[in-house]
Amino acid sequence: MPRPAPAPRRSKSLTPFYAILGLVLLAGIALLAIQLRPGSHAAANQAVTVQLTPEQLQRVQGISRGQANAPITIYEFADFQCPHCAQFSAFIEPLILERLVDTGKARYVFYDFPVGFKWSWLAARSGRCANEQGKFWDYHGTMYGRQPDWSYERDPADKFVEYARALGMDASRFERCVRSQQYQREVSESSKLGQTLGVQGTPTLFVNGRRIEPLPASYAEFEARVRQIAPDAFAGSPAPAAAPAAGGTVTGQSTVP
Repeated sequence: MPRPAPAPRRSKSLTPFYAILGLVLLAGIALLAIQLRPGSHAAANQAVTVQLTPEQLQRVQGISRGQANAPITIYEFADFQCPHCAQFSAFIEPLILERLVDTGKARYVFYDFPVGFKWSWLAARSGRCANEQGKFWDYHGTMYGRQPDWSYERDPADKFVEYARALGMDASRFERCVRSQQYQREVSESSKLGQTLGVQGTPTLFVNGRRIEPLPASYAEFEARVRQIAPDAFAGSPAPAAAPAAGGTVTGQSTVP
């Protein structure tokens, strides 16, 4: 006796699939419209106002350069092992020091903000040890300039001592400082100050209490932003050229893991 033909299998409806796909497409179109809306990128480029209380600044001492009564105060939160900080140190910071700090327009204050590289904390403490001998800014330049040399060492303290000796420091005194826990509290307080101010990556810049976001890619861009915040400090001074004056640009930040 012939077997009855099997009943045809019912195909599943694709309606729910197409409905979900439609919702995803609509969400994507909406997001794209928001991103392309006039003013959306401009808002992201504006400085963010933060609170820098006298109590915080009194408790946490940064390492400063320039006149205390300068009309512009620039705060940098940075990590000596951060590659983006090394870029900033090479291409933008020298021009800030030359054109703003050395001319009396600005005071520059460096704050440690270790973001979690292998030697972030040791490097930060070593900078304080150099500052103890009045050589912080020279040491700062050496640390960033030779960052690839010491970042992968098993014990970079030996390299740090070499740098200190080359810069004319008392190498024995410097080494005792680096190999101790001296300045651990100061670095910790500096890091906590950055966290209080919403710092999440390095380098992060503040100008007269306002966070600069995103990080300027050139000195010209940085000065243009500073002129918006403190126009009186530039009376009679022409604006810088739009092209990067230092021959390079800076992109990105190293973020806290």
